Amino acid sequence: MPSPPLSPPLDATQIAAKISPSDVASRSGRARRGGAAYTITGECERLFCETLRAVFLGEGNLAGQDSLVMGMHDHGSHVPTTNINDYGVDLRRRTDRLMDSPPPDMVGPVRSKGIVSDWVEMWDYVGGNRFRGFVAEQDQEKAMFVFFDQSVIGGDLKAGLMALLELCEVSYFSCDRLVVCIDRRTESEALIKDLGWIGFQLATLNNFTRDGEITSEKWLFMEMEA
Repeated sequence: MPSPPLSPPLDATQIAAKISPSDVASRSGRARRGGAAYTITGECERLFCETLRAVFLGEGNLAGQDSLVMGMHDHGSHVPTTNINDYGVDLRRRTDRLMDSPPPDMVGPVRSKGIVSDWVEMWDYVGGNRFRGFVAEQDQEKAMFVFFDQSVIGGDLKAGLMALLELCEVSYFSCDRLVVCIDRRTESEALIKDLGWIGFQLATLNNFTRDGEITSEKWLFMEMEA
């Protein structure tokens, strides 16, 4: 696991300095489209299975949505202000694609049907974990999804879970619930039981799709109201 980007405590000033909108705007087009600026986006999308891509990015036929085409729209949002000690929080506003723009005569309308608003990465300096995920918003409901992959399961998750629930309540996010995506390939029975004891329940993606009780072959979903 790579080293955390900053040592604790990490205050809101440091967070803003890392990804302030003015800093993003000052980058060249090529720098915006590639490099470290979109590491978070790439790392999070890499964890998506086909089901998640269909439901949340609008790619595929599951959600009956148009695939994302090309181009990039940087909405330049403000950074959440939070004072959660011992945690490093970084995020990216959702962008459509990280491709160079084609010639004008090759450009069609870019129609983004995805419902991901932000990509999130949080470092837990207490438990030594890195949590990656995204915020999805639809029909005035917001949920934060966090991946519990092989690098997370088996570690000390108590402090990180508490911080994630607090992060959901930060005004920038204001998420109604926290959804953890548990890797089905891992020995997760004990984790599922422990999460159940503290209030998490098994969940599907039916709140984000009209195609019924959608589940994933890769991820098991458990949710809790924030």
